[in-house]
Amino acid sequence: MNAAQLRQLLATTIANYRRQLYDNVTGSNLVLATLQQKGRITPLDGGSDIRGPVVFDEEDFRWYDGVDSLGRTQKETIGEAVYTPGMAAASITLSGEEMAKNAGRSQIVKLLRAKTQNAENTLKSGITRALYGDGSVAKSFVGLDAIVSDTPAVGTVGGIDAAAKPWWRNKATTVAMAGAADDRERYRRLRLGMSALYRQCCVGTEKTDIVTLSDDVYGLYESGLQENQRYADANAAALGFDTLKYRSATVITESAGSAHPDDNGFFLNTDFLNLEYYEGRGFDELDLPESTPDMDAVTKHIGFMGALTCYKRNRHGRLIVTGL
Repeated sequence: MNAAQLRQLLATTIANYRRQLYDNVTGSNLVLATLQQKGRITPLDGGSDIRGPVVFDEEDFRWYDGVDSLGRTQKETIGEAVYTPGMAAASITLSGEEMAKNAGRSQIVKLLRAKTQNAENTLKSGITRALYGDGSVAKSFVGLDAIVSDTPAVGTVGGIDAAAKPWWRNKATTVAMAGAADDRERYRRLRLGMSALYRQCCVGTEKTDIVTLSDDVYGLYESGLQENQRYADANAAALGFDTLKYRSATVITESAGSAHPDDNGFFLNTDFLNLEYYEGRGFDELDLPESTPDMDAVTKHIGFMGALTCYKRNRHGRLIVTGL
């Protein structure tokens, strides 16, 4: 197989794999999989940043009788949150040496499959770390650690200063484990904290639907449940996730490698989260040169440009566990 044929095979492999790659990356953790199911992973058709309306007050409302004046009071009820997109790419590179050693079709197909799978795994881990991160990684988008903060009254998210805008604060509850005599007492305190936070986050039919817990907190929650209380979520199971239930929410654990904060949990209402990406940058092949004159290799890049966005922070909650 000559160099031109190898390039064509690489291009065809990536093009044919794109839909599966998109599905696998967006289905790699329960938060993204749920957003995808709800149609909340959406493309954008341009813009220097990502903007969305934020409703922070009710419109004018009054009771009246007969010919009472209804008034024309203007109120500032809607603002705007602005998010800066992050850009990332994973590469699939075939060196000249690799192409020479795998010149036969079966060998090169096997090598391409391994390279493509590795690029997929790289994208999964990179996007998941950004999802749970705080945006402090250079050029990354802002993640849940900032959007659902452990200090809700501090910091700017989406261009809005939470210190100046109380309505732009997520909920937060701290569970102190200091002095707890045993796991039974620790579990009791955890359940009390979870109950308090859940009630703060839920308004009417707007309820927490996903709770993510760090491994140690999840272990404490699981160990405290009786066997007949360990309900799993059928939808999450169908997506391949091992979960528990807490009221209306699906509970899942995230490992330290995901960048999920230790000794913490997120209470999320995914109706108020989005992953927004730019057209042609939703895990698509980038239109870049495949090689350079001074490098004996062929490279394809799979790119992403977008951000995790939230336009109603006060429907999310942060669980902070100390002394565990």
